[in-house]
Amino acid sequence: MRPSFPLVSSLVLAAFALAGCGETGGEAAPAPAASVSEAPGAQDIDLSRLGFNEGDEENAVVRVVEFSDFGCVFCARFHMNDYEVLHQEFIAGGDVLWKYVPITIGGFPNGEAAAISGECAGAQNRFAPMRDLLYETREEWMAETGDLDGLFRSYAQQAGLDVDAFDACVQGDAAEARLAESNQLAVSLGVRGTPTFIVEGFPVQGAPPLDSFQDALRELIAETRAAAPGS
Repeated sequence: MRPSFPLVSSLVLAAFALAGCGETGGEAAPAPAASVSEAPGAQDIDLSRLGFNEGDEENAVVRVVEFSDFGCVFCARFHMNDYEVLHQEFIAGGDVLWKYVPITIGGFPNGEAAAISGECAGAQNRFAPMRDLLYETREEWMAETGDLDGLFRSYAQQAGLDVDAFDACVQGDAAEARLAESNQLAVSLGVRGTPTFIVEGFPVQGAPPLDSFQDALRELIAETRAAAPGS
């Protein structure tokens, strides 16, 4: 059994500081402490066909699922400021498997096109470079009213994709269908804003302060290892 109390005790203390983007595309108010709670059935959700993994899929002891919208400023800030620190310590180190699930519940301009571009980059195993570009260029593609396809194609080229295959993917139906399924899953899990993280079954609405997130993951990893058979 995976212990859960240390995660809640660490993150609930920081819950008053959490903020994210609301369902209507605006910036949501800071999330209340009640947003840190156990998601019924979250441990049983089959995410194998959705999202994109980073980390050791076989040996990681903690699993984090992130639901984010490329148009959300809080998602962008998290990935441009905190994620690399978490990646270096926990994901590259092999303790955490991180699954990023692109969603578009915020209604941001050109958000669906951005998410589909991410999906199509993932089809070529280049999701992470495209994800980073989409956050770095967020204001540019949200403001685009002309050649949107050409703009995202230029991002695909910068991210090292096969541009012809990328074009075919964008024009096809598979990426759009995956995005629709991810959106439906997010809603069914009660995701009301982005970013939302589900850490071993516990949803956290909004990005916690980096030090709180680090402390919670460290505690959860230590507790999980201590509870493992033979430890």
